[in-house]
Amino acid sequence: DAFDGLSDEEIRTTICNANGTRSSLFVPEVSFDLLVRRQISRLEQPGLQCVDLVFDELQRIATQCEPPEFQRFPKLRERLLDVVSGLLKSCVGPTHMMVGNLVKIELAYINTSHPDFIGGSKAVARLMEKMNDDHQNATNGNADGGRDNSPGLRATSSLGDEVSLSSTPYPSNIENTNQVNTLNGGPTASSEKGGLMNFIFGAKKTNTGGPPRIVQLPQVPSIMRQTDHPTTDREKIETEIIKSLIESYFSIVRKNFIDMVPKTIMYFLVNHVRDTMQNELVADLYRDTMVSVLMEEADDIAQRRKTCDEMNGLLKKALEIVNEVRDFNTFST
Repeated sequence: DAFDGLSDEEIRTTICNANGTRSSLFVPEVSFDLLVRRQISRLEQPGLQCVDLVFDELQRIATQCEPPEFQRFPKLRERLLDVVSGLLKSCVGPTHMMVGNLVKIELAYINTSHPDFIGGSKAVARLMEKMNDDHQNATNGNADGGRDNSPGLRATSSLGDEVSLSSTPYPSNIENTNQVNTLNGGPTASSEKGGLMNFIFGAKKTNTGGPPRIVQLPQVPSIMRQTDHPTTDREKIETEIIKSLIESYFSIVRKNFIDMVPKTIMYFLVNHVRDTMQNELVADLYRDTMVSVLMEEADDIAQRRKTCDEMNGLLKKALEIVNEVRDFNTFST
């Protein structure tokens, strides 16, 4: 999902942080860049899990495709499985690295010029069209025929009217302006009781002749969050635009990632093991010093062979006795 682990509140906070202390006329591109990189980086873990699943499946196939003759030679079977398992493990590392590099390649450059990317102008046009349709439906469904005076609905899909999105300033900027006026001794300092100077030194001074009172500043929170003022229409529009851009670009990256991960696994893991397995087995097993050790039979197999040899000898002796008895009967008649 393009918005897995990403809420509208986080998008709104990122846009405000990108704007800084001043409100921008347009949606900041930095917020889109930060958020889309965060979502792209989440693709790495599923890709690595896919590599691990293929590795486990190859190991299972290696243990199940052994011929029944290997049961006679347990040391040869054990050595062969060790060679195959070592070859598979040696290929997992480069495959993991390449899958990680695919994500790093996508993070290295955000190609907003991609032909399949929706772009800012189309995102704004679609949003304005959607808002106009919703407003039209709400107007048709309103029984009293009331008119919605929301500032965001006055905007049209044309790029020339996009400046109207900035007509509603952030409340945080109003508060900052009030604080600046308070510090400068402006009219807000005399009319507002919640100004910065009044907050630090108090609205009233009771003991003018006594020692100065100790200033108690609020404790800095461990996590900085945006103020809890209600979301404005401008912020809603900016959030929807960023979400549209993230969804469009993330779908492009996800499509490329889904196509490249299987190809990477086939090249670095499956095909490499298939092409080099015979050479690895010949180099590791075909040694004069190891032939006698690897071809040792299991203890139960040797015991069974010894028992069969003894039974074969007894049966031959019994056959000879039977033949002698038959010959004796023939001569006596």
